[in-house]
Amino acid sequence: MFMRKTLAVVALAVPLALVACGGEKQEAPAAAPATTQTAAPGVAAGGAAAKGSASIGGKISFAGTAPAPEKIKVSADPYCQKEHKDGLERKVVDVKDGGLKDVFVYVKSGVTGTYPPPTEAVELDQTGCMYKPHIVALQVGQPLKIKNDDETLHNIHPRPAVNQEFNVGQARKGMEVTKTFDKKEVMIPVGCDVHPWMRSFISVLDHPFFAVTDEDGKYEIKGLPAGEYEVEAVHEKLKSQMGKITVKDGEKATLDLSYKG
Repeated sequence: MFMRKTLAVVALAVPLALVACGGEKQEAPAAAPATTQTAAPGVAAGGAAAKGSASIGGKISFAGTAPAPEKIKVSADPYCQKEHKDGLERKVVDVKDGGLKDVFVYVKSGVTGTYPPPTEAVELDQTGCMYKPHIVALQVGQPLKIKNDDETLHNIHPRPAVNQEFNVGQARKGMEVTKTFDKKEVMIPVGCDVHPWMRSFISVLDHPFFAVTDEDGKYEIKGLPAGEYEVEAVHEKLKSQMGKITVKDGEKATLDLSYKG
């Protein structure tokens, strides 16, 4: 009697074990559908903003009579005097055929996404006892290489409002130093404490949409995505000018701005 009960229990257990260990074919759970993340418009893979195909260009003009050039005496330094035997003139408002030189033009608002800084350095040279170029523009984190091409002592002394101030002397021709800025800031004044007439301005942005006007007052900002933008033109002496413009993909839009003397 006991043996028959035992056999019955075993007989019941076998099919149950077969089911539990795969004796019956079991359907695998359906795989979750794959999800594809699509970058937001104007954003490329990796979080960096996509390059655009539009551009903004035009002329920054000056209407009126420009101030007379400043007469600068350089006799305090024999080297500078040798470089400028007839003295030195500096045009703070430099106008040619109505076009205004050395205006920093940049997109002030409307830019979205992030733009990693270029690894190529922007150069600021000290040559002929002057800074060249007069207006320097670069991105946050982009290297700024400062060189001395003169056979006399110079120093580079920016006076920023939000970035870190530095003051570097370069006593010999061929000396170089590289600096970076970690915050955006427009028109940082730069001076040489040895030669007080030496002046330059550094502008730092978190995107690449900026330009500096040439001797004819012309500028061009390339690589913009389609969109609506506010553009500002900044001069070291004159009141800034603003403009708004909408650009489409592949379009070369024109935005002219004018200063009055």
